[in-house]
Amino acid sequence: MRLTFVVQRYGEGVVGGAERYVERLATGLAAEGHRITVVTSCAVSYADFADAFEPGVDELGGVEVHRFPTGSPRPNERFLPLHGRAVDWRQEPLWPWAQDRWSQLMGPDLRGVEPTIRALAAESDATVFVGYHYSHGQRLTRVASAYGPTIVIPTAHPEGAFFVGAVRSMFDHADRIVCLAREEGDLIDSVYDCGERIRYVPCAVDPLDQPGSAAISSATSRFGVTPGRYAVVVGRVDPAKGSDDAVRFTAAYRRCVDPDLQLVVVGPGDEHLRTADGAVATGFVDEPTKDALVAGAAVLLQPSYMESFSLALVEGWLLGRPALVQERSRVLLGHVERSHGGLTYRDYPTFESALAAITSRPDLARILARNGRAYSLVEFDWRRVSEAFLRVAEEARRAAADRLGAPLAAGQAGPGRTKVAP
Repeated sequence: MRLTFVVQRYGEGVVGGAERYVERLATGLAAEGHRITVVTSCAVSYADFADAFEPGVDELGGVEVHRFPTGSPRPNERFLPLHGRAVDWRQEPLWPWAQDRWSQLMGPDLRGVEPTIRALAAESDATVFVGYHYSHGQRLTRVASAYGPTIVIPTAHPEGAFFVGAVRSMFDHADRIVCLAREEGDLIDSVYDCGERIRYVPCAVDPLDQPGSAAISSATSRFGVTPGRYAVVVGRVDPAKGSDDAVRFTAAYRRCVDPDLQLVVVGPGDEHLRTADGAVATGFVDEPTKDALVAGAAVLLQPSYMESFSLALVEGWLLGRPALVQERSRVLLGHVERSHGGLTYRDYPTFESALAAITSRPDLARILARNGRAYSLVEFDWRRVSEAFLRVAEEARRAAADRLGAPLAAGQAGPGRTKVAP
């Protein structure tokens, strides 16, 4: 098949769950002999999408990469106050004019990309847009759908931004919608009434090598923690990711239950954690160090309210750790209920009881870890994921043939009418 992926960032130095997902899928399919193209920005940082790579066409891991400049960094002095209001799920949605402004400012604003999207959409078996809340996807899904099959992988969660009016256009112009978790699909269907086009295809996660005792000792010594005597959180430090709760609850647990238990936070944006009680902020570390810190923990803590998949949770299971997750995230709760690989909490009392159970009962911790690992090895196996994704791409190709009013041979999509939004 010939497939085009459109994603906000891609390549060396790019850190992010959605970006890692696209890279694994694109390079894996390319290795199987499929012709894969990625359309992306020149940015490395998600903070402002400032250009870092040179624009143009490159080859990376068997994938043809088309990079487009963003023109200028995102004006965060105007964007961030609006974004904070947009993503707050506790408030009413933004007014329509503010929704449009938020969508415009989100970025990345890819300059001169539309001719390439039209050409690639006409040649591809599917054009795949990843991420519902980026302005290029909201604008370009409509463009691509006029020329060929489209797939949207929204990576959605129930934040305020999900209800912004411009998001509907992506779903209206998608021949198929791929969700990384079943609960994500339920959310999208409940809001945008498109369940007949939703398919569940999880993220592929490769088995991880277990770090040896020497690697664990080296990593824990480097950050001054004792193996088995800390909880670990992996991911961006952000209130929506539950980082504030993790810090507050761990501090309370130290006061009430175990003064020696620490919290290790692995990820960017950690500056304000450096003075928190019991918290050790590592900042960005390389993959071997991250894996060693996870493998040495008593428990993998996933406190996020906003998840569409959670690579950190799955990798924790693959590294043999039991999990403790925020049950207000329906995706995290679903993973734990299906796997029996962890316990859940909702507030501090339930956090305390669950963490005490895991840390005081080695037999329970071993059972949870074993269950989570077994679930992950089967559910997120590459072969299973690639076969499911290609089936969805074929469904999208056939749906576009009906929608555009003419049969489409594989790799030979052509211009036609756009889908009319309901």
